[in-house]
Amino acid sequence: MITIALAAAIAVAPIGAPVKSISIKGSDTLLILNQRWAEAYESVDPNVSVAVTGGGSSIGINAFINGVADIAASSRPMKKSEIDKARSRGSLSNAIPVALDGLAILVNGANPVKSLTMQQLAAIYTGRVKNWKQVGGPDLGIVVFSRDSNSGTYGFFQENVLRNTAWGGATRFLPSTSEEAREVARTKGGIAYGGVAYFKNKANTNIVAVAPRAGVAGVMPTEDMVRSKKYPIWRYLYYYTNGKPKGDIAKFIRFCLSAEGQKIVERVGYYSVK
Repeated sequence: MITIALAAAIAVAPIGAPVKSISIKGSDTLLILNQRWAEAYESVDPNVSVAVTGGGSSIGINAFINGVADIAASSRPMKKSEIDKARSRGSLSNAIPVALDGLAILVNGANPVKSLTMQQLAAIYTGRVKNWKQVGGPDLGIVVFSRDSNSGTYGFFQENVLRNTAWGGATRFLPSTSEEAREVARTKGGIAYGGVAYFKNKANTNIVAVAPRAGVAGVMPTEDMVRSKKYPIWRYLYYYTNGKPKGDIAKFIRFCLSAEGQKIVERVGYYSVK
């Protein structure tokens, strides 16, 4: 039976011990993919239940550190402080890339802006640029949407786009990438960032190209551009386990990384790590 849990932590079995239930907690970016993998795994081993919980990468990492998740799903690498804290509690953090993602930039469908540079994105999200006319668009105020601080996507964007500078005071922080997409669709001046799978083919929105610097053509977060690292905001999506996975946990992760599992990655809208 597949259980998609919305709460209820499941205690971790000792490393190497057989388990009949696997708990995955964390990244909302990975949530749909985790659910699809859990559903598909039922036909591989119907005796193993896979419980999937979202809430954000930080939630999953903290659950892993506290011993209440078999797998932490994260859209960012663990911080050194988190790795050290896990080690102090007897857990050896083991990172496993399970999918490849382009962090997409979304604007309202009526917005004629087709491309932004990394510098322009940073200026928008730190509040230095407040009107679309400052980046080649219409005379329209920019409404900035972001994930909240529990999100690994938030942390990745802050580090790789904002370079750890402060967010603009008008930034509106939201609990999910899906909510970001909904808000941009109904806000003419809206902009948001998120995993590419969440933004593809969303009504009344456009994904814009991103250029690494001024004077260089922007590129879209397509598979070719992300895989070649030409798209400047690419990232791996991770599973974290306590040491090298064993038993049923290892079997499940091997399925996720198999040809069949990676086809599910592509169907969801991310890109295979193979």
